[in-house]
Amino acid sequence: METIRRKYEKEETMTLFKQMGIAVSLIIIIMLASVMTISYQSTKKDMIQNVYETSVNNISTLASNLGETSGEEAYISTIIDAAFDSGYYKRIEFHSSDGKFNYKQVDNAKLEGVPSWFVDFADIELTTIKENVSSGWQTIGEVQILGDSTIIYKSLYKTFTKLLYLFAGFTFASLLLLSLMLSFILKPLKEIQNQAEAITRDEFVIQEKMPYTTEFKEVVRGMNMMVKKVEYIFIKGSETFKRNQELLYMDPLTKLYNRRYLMLKLPDIVVLENRANGGTIMFVAVGGAELLNKSLGHEAADKVFCSLGDIFLDACRGFEDGIVARVNGTEFTLVLPNCEASMSLDIAKKIHERYEKLLQKYTLETESVTLDIGMYRYRPNVKVVDLLKRADNALLHAKADEHSSTYIYEEKDDENAMGKEQWREIIEDSITKKHVSLKFWPMMEIRTKKVDHNVMTFIIDDKLKQQYFYGDFIAPAINLGLVSKIYMLALNELITNKHEEIDNTLCCVRLSNEFLKDPLAFEALSKLLQENVRALTFDLCFEISDNFAIHNPMLVKRFIELFKTNKCGFGFNSFMGESDDFAYLKVFNPDFIKADVSFLLDQSRDSMNAIQVVTDSLGIKIIASFVQTQEELNALNALNVYKVQGPITDKITN
Repeated sequence: METIRRKYEKEETMTLFKQMGIAVSLIIIIMLASVMTISYQSTKKDMIQNVYETSVNNISTLASNLGETSGEEAYISTIIDAAFDSGYYKRIEFHSSDGKFNYKQVDNAKLEGVPSWFVDFADIELTTIKENVSSGWQTIGEVQILGDSTIIYKSLYKTFTKLLYLFAGFTFASLLLLSLMLSFILKPLKEIQNQAEAITRDEFVIQEKMPYTTEFKEVVRGMNMMVKKVEYIFIKGSETFKRNQELLYMDPLTKLYNRRYLMLKLPDIVVLENRANGGTIMFVAVGGAELLNKSLGHEAADKVFCSLGDIFLDACRGFEDGIVARVNGTEFTLVLPNCEASMSLDIAKKIHERYEKLLQKYTLETESVTLDIGMYRYRPNVKVVDLLKRADNALLHAKADEHSSTYIYEEKDDENAMGKEQWREIIEDSITKKHVSLKFWPMMEIRTKKVDHNVMTFIIDDKLKQQYFYGDFIAPAINLGLVSKIYMLALNELITNKHEEIDNTLCCVRLSNEFLKDPLAFEALSKLLQENVRALTFDLCFEISDNFAIHNPMLVKRFIELFKTNKCGFGFNSFMGESDDFAYLKVFNPDFIKADVSFLLDQSRDSMNAIQVVTDSLGIKIIASFVQTQEELNALNALNVYKVQGPITDKITN
């Protein structure tokens, strides 16, 4: 299985620059060494030849002088001594013809100024020169001369040293020049390499400057064409997807979201992990639309509805993930996460005030064209069907009230639910005593029925060993400001302890939005990864909410750099294609995106094809989450989506 960690590892290979550098360097070194060797050998030969010729000339003179002595031993020794002292000889010998007189002078002085290793290396051998000594026509003896090699060793050593310095200097200069030349010549290849590496990272890099070398120029043109083609596919896929999204999820008149989008998005908004305090949902109904059309005409009436949509959008500003949807011709829905009851009443009041001004602009009265607002202050993890039922009930009350066109329904907290301080005691006790246990849910490739990766969740215990699941404690943890600490407790348990069930696999950890917003959490996670990631027996991956990444790009980019630095993968969950374009996917380059099965199955064939074109061009996997039934699995197969997680995985393995 190809793991996330291996994705970031580089093969140990030798670059073309190194290969060419080594090859040419060896040629240069061999050539210089050959020249230096020839020069050294030639110098050595010349020196030996000079000594030999000098010795030949000197022995003739010496033999002539010895011949004039008529064989007198005293004169012979005197002449030999004088010659030995005045010349460069290692040895001079005289042997009389009758064998009665022999005389020899030998230089036994130790060679100085030349290291012994060079003496062994040079190994100079001179030839002994012989010549007969004659007095008149009579031969009186033989003289032998052996030249002194000391002067050759010293001169040759000096020459050798100079050649060695020249060799080192020329070699360094040649290699430096070679390096500069290769850097210049292969500079386009470096750009090609950077472009190729960018492609492996699913980035689109175009080389504008063409190299001078013909072969490199053709390669760059080919690479640019390939990159432009992939980028074109990405752009067209992105445009197609956005057009399809507008057709599927946008009201054509007001450009607000429609009911279809609202029903897909609501489950994600009300979950505990995203909104610990719940929020407010508003149902708004316009009465007397027929009169509006009759009085103003369809074109002007449409402008009224568009202006009304702008009023609702302004009301939602400041609420992260707030939604304004036109659910039918005269009804709108506003979802305001983390909006308390008192705040929602103020918003409703401002909406009515602006609505009255809008009607005055068209000389209409609120008695004839009414605006009723029903609100439900919901708690986290409320069922969507209950959310809609209670909001609709609130709207009915608003319509029925003769004195007010606004009604809010707010449930009291569950009497059996634990209070804030009880939760504080449980969570802080779990953190202090490290009472946390991990559970792993598989994500499977349904064609091979193999686990692609495991998703981690965690459970805490109180002092009575009672267990609380993630959905139980995450809302109180967020409200108490303890979410980062409880997350770090679980991450420490995952990273520092052995978990055999995930050895040699990929494990994903979903990070909550509140954790990502905490600057101390970043530092704690960074330290934990730096100290332990190399010792992990599994590959680690993190998940971030797609919508959170869109609205907090700089913060998310910082976390992504942390993941990449520590060889960890990352992906986006809760994907719904809400960005204006998919450029953010190019920037972040996630390993995968996870989308709710209901979102994927709600796509048209063209829209799904566009999503797959975009993700394929970036090398991103598509994973369907919350898959429960075989029917959903079959429908995903028809859309060429084969990676799933949810309750269905238990049925696949069994």
